Amino acid sequence: MTWLKWLLAAIALVVVLMFAIVAGLGLLTADEESQVRHIPVGQRTITVSHYKSLTQDTTADGVKIVADGHTIMATPDAISIDGKTQNFDPTQDVEITIDESGAMQAKVLSAAAPGPNDEDAPAGGDSDASPPQ
Repeated sequence: MTWLKWLLAAIALVVVLMFAIVAGLGLLTADEESQVRHIPVGQRTITVSHYKSLTQDTTADGVKIVADGHTIMATPDAISIDGKTQNFDPTQDVEITIDESGAMQAKVLSAAAPGPNDEDAPAGGDSDASPPQ
């Protein structure tokens, strides 16, 4: 009977150690200083990343985002960052990254090629629809 107690104690010890390892890895990989938020505005999505504090308010024609002291005004047609209008196409997604020193960089995300299951992709040879005339 004593060998059964030792076996149960060993199994319990393994379970506790596994739980401690998983919890420790979770704490080591958690990065609370950099966050990402995806905000849809019109046909585009604005991604704000690596910010420490962010507030988002809806306005009559778009959204006002304040991230780490920078003000981003986004409407379906235009984006302005700290009062400066950005020259982005209204259909392109934009990524705004804030680094540790507080500097902001905005760039257009490249559009991904449509996959075979996308609505805009050609159907290939096995479509039941007749060709356009």
